Amino acid sequence: MCSNDASHVVVQWAIWMTGNIAVPLTPLHPADMIKYFIMDSGSSLIICSEQFEKVIQPVAKELSKPLLITTQAKDQEKDVQNKTDLLSDVGHSNKWYGGTEAMLIYTSGTTSKPKGVVWTHSMLSAQIAALHAAWRYCAADVVLHTLPLHHIHGQLNSLNASLAAGARIRMLPSFVSHAVWSRLLGADKEDRVSVFHGVPAMYARLLADYDNMFQDPKTAEYVRTTLSSRMRLMCAGSAPLPETLFKKWEEISGIRLLERYGMSEVGMALSNPYRPAEARTVSCVGLPLPAVAARVAAVGTLRPLVSVEADAPDMQISLEKLGLTSTKDLEEDGQQNSKVTEHEPSDDGSYEGELLLKGPAVFTRYWNRAPNLNSPDFTPDGWFRTGDTASFSDGKFKILGRTSVDIIKSGGYKVSALQVESALLEHPSIQDAAVLGIEDDSYGEIVASVVVLKENTKLTLRELNDEAGKKLAPYQLPKTMLVVDVMPRNAMGKLDKKLIKKQFGDKLVLKKA
Repeated sequence: MCSNDASHVVVQWAIWMTGNIAVPLTPLHPADMIKYFIMDSGSSLIICSEQFEKVIQPVAKELSKPLLITTQAKDQEKDVQNKTDLLSDVGHSNKWYGGTEAMLIYTSGTTSKPKGVVWTHSMLSAQIAALHAAWRYCAADVVLHTLPLHHIHGQLNSLNASLAAGARIRMLPSFVSHAVWSRLLGADKEDRVSVFHGVPAMYARLLADYDNMFQDPKTAEYVRTTLSSRMRLMCAGSAPLPETLFKKWEEISGIRLLERYGMSEVGMALSNPYRPAEARTVSCVGLPLPAVAARVAAVGTLRPLVSVEADAPDMQISLEKLGLTSTKDLEEDGQQNSKVTEHEPSDDGSYEGELLLKGPAVFTRYWNRAPNLNSPDFTPDGWFRTGDTASFSDGKFKILGRTSVDIIKSGGYKVSALQVESALLEHPSIQDAAVLGIEDDSYGEIVASVVVLKENTKLTLRELNDEAGKKLAPYQLPKTMLVVDVMPRNAMGKLDKKLIKKQFGDKLVLKKA
């Protein structure tokens, strides 16, 4: 448990160099959850930076685990520079790393207790090579890192892939909107940020503060000019990106957010194109990243409908690829060729079903879980079942929601909760929205909404549906609505629908006449 700064990198690499497995923790979790992670992983040593000693010491004492507290040496940078000639003697061989585990990333545990996803060094290498090829990481990048490091998004996209390209990283302790704006618009030439990875909730917060801070037309023009000229890449993921947010961000920054799809078990799997930016499609997650194969299978039977496979990336690191020589082609788009196999050709070329994934960066097992030949996580031929319902049409994947949570079966219709949420979020009075399926005798399930309103606004269900009805079919409209002050989210900004349903479900039941 270290801060979002160089101390985390130092400790994590020291763990790897000594041949051990890293288990990133966060102070965002309560003590019982931290205790669970330590016990489930069977960790032999707990390490924390000084500011977290009071958080972790009682846990370490209760579990009788040794605790190592790191300190920041004042002359650390000078000391490292004097010993760089010794670094080649540290750690194990590439062959050794190729077959061993690197770290455990614990899932959010929305359907059961959190499980430790086993990430090997070879999985990390495959992911980094894929992101370098697709998103053109290079040594000239300056990455603003504000994501939690116990999650694969912060570990991979912002941290390890950037470091592997020789990029510079500017880390903030946590996401604070005004601090991020300050870094994005900073005047220091050496510190000018060019890459930012965030979740939709972060961009929503940035937009809210934009409206308060940059009302003057000249200031707004400066913001747009600065961002559009400096930012090479701005990604969004870990939660659905609403269309209104996508369009508003492009309007104020001149940048089309690159939406991608990933999860703890697979890292990054699908992505909109890096170039041309105009090809990035709102509400879609593009095509498989290099070496990834994606399949849409019939829900229930898992009968393959369509498969899309991307070419493998070049795993060799070179000065040219990192932009450290003058021979690098800066206009190279980095997009990979994809092979589409239609197992059951459809009349209109569109498919819908459960999303399955396969590739060298897809995990093979959960830590401390006995192997199961009939595992519900994989198909018999080795495809990982994401649990997400997706569509594939016009050469692009679209995530419709969790197969069990975000697909609502109401009156014979299948309703995408994410599609309804996207429409509700466009209402001028709504700040946040969650759509749930609530059991009902007549409909099987009804579409129910929990909303947070903006300050000094009011809203009725009829008013909500009058506006949402412009984009949704009648059967997609919420039949009940509950206004709350705040909704629970996990550490990555995702709505915790299991907890939302537990807290508010009884108030969303359709009242009988």
